[in-house]
Amino acid sequence: MITTLAIAMVLAAHPLGNFSVNHYDGLTIHRDHIEHLAIVDLAEIPTLQQPPAGPARRTCAELRDATRSQAGGQPLAWRVTDASVTYQPGAAGLRTSRLTCRLTAPLRVDRPLALTFANAYRGDTVGWREITAKGHGVRLRDSTVPADSVSGELRDYPDDLLSSPLDVRQARLTAEPGDGSSATPADVPGVDAVTRYTGLLADRLNSLIGADRLTVPLGLLALLLSLVLGAVHAAMPGHGKTVMAAYLAGRQGRLRDAVTVAATVTATHTAGVLALGVLITVASAIAGEVVLGWLGVASGLLIAVLGAGLLRSAFRNRPHDGHGHGHGHGHGHGRWSGGVVALAVAGGLVPSPSALVVLLGAMALGRTAFGVLTVVCYGLGMALTLLITALTLRRLGDLTLAGRMRRLRPYSAAMTATLVLLVGTGMTLRAAAALI
Repeated sequence: MITTLAIAMVLAAHPLGNFSVNHYDGLTIHRDHIEHLAIVDLAEIPTLQQPPAGPARRTCAELRDATRSQAGGQPLAWRVTDASVTYQPGAAGLRTSRLTCRLTAPLRVDRPLALTFANAYRGDTVGWREITAKGHGVRLRDSTVPADSVSGELRDYPDDLLSSPLDVRQARLTAEPGDGSSATPADVPGVDAVTRYTGLLADRLNSLIGADRLTVPLGLLALLLSLVLGAVHAAMPGHGKTVMAAYLAGRQGRLRDAVTVAATVTATHTAGVLALGVLITVASAIAGEVVLGWLGVASGLLIAVLGAGLLRSAFRNRPHDGHGHGHGHGHGHGRWSGGVVALAVAGGLVPSPSALVVLLGAMALGRTAFGVLTVVCYGLGMALTLLITALTLRRLGDLTLAGRMRRLRPYSAAMTATLVLLVGTGMTLRAAAALI
């Protein structure tokens, strides 16, 4: 068992995310021709949905046809010289794939020659995009891309790239007779420590799901990791879970209300993961990241609409001359209960990609029931974060230090509603920007 687990630990999730399709284009300019090394690295879910179909040379021909390049204003005539596809074990028992295409085109560099290059193959997918250009027997100047790959041709992605990968889709340069080549450094962004360690936990969970023999101790450990990952997912910014907790604390709702909201978040998230998992499995044309994007827009809009409604209600029921308190308390409980449940549905509407990969991996290994149980634990972790945050905020509100701000209490409903509205608007804008 120890040997099996040790081997499984090596099989980590794709560093760019399980939905990513990553591209590398390496150009080498010679005196009489140009070479193009094109590599497409597909993560687990694209490989499951749309693996490189048919002979590799046919797929490379499709890539060639999607390439737009010119030399001196004339299009380059690319020819495929070699093609191959390889598969590697990925997260949770799934596979990743790597398409390698080698192309060449005639070129004559006997004077300064302006070159442009762009590759639109599978251009609507998310992931790393990198282009390099170097000269062999010619000199390059004014190049917009570096000479060396910072990702080792998609084999060794830098550690500091996960939050914002390279997105270089075109290149321009001038080739002229001579020796040497210019090298432009690539800008590689950083990643925060929380994302890095969360990724390590997700990798550990994926390795457990993909183990050849899933024993009871390993299964329990996988469920515990799912619970932790769900809790961390809910606490991270941009998901709206902590906003729901603040709303619960601000409304002084009963513990039963908080439990109802937590259960709604768990049920909504679990149902979303299961539905998207089934769609991806049966319909290869569905782009999972696009579905997640639109769900993010819908979730943000729903939260923003609820926030606007809460803000309107807060101004309508604000106290007047000290007698408004009893009036505002007598009704509206059904309205707030329905509103907070809708807020919980919005918060759990966007499935977590890591939970989705765990489910798909379990399904591929014939462990569908265990995969569903793991997703449920993921949702329970989210609910646990929501409950703890709500209770903590309520406790802080009862402290003496917080009591000094009692004069703001009549405005707490309006402030909470404004927070919900702002967070919903921000979530909508961020999700919409990712779809553009």
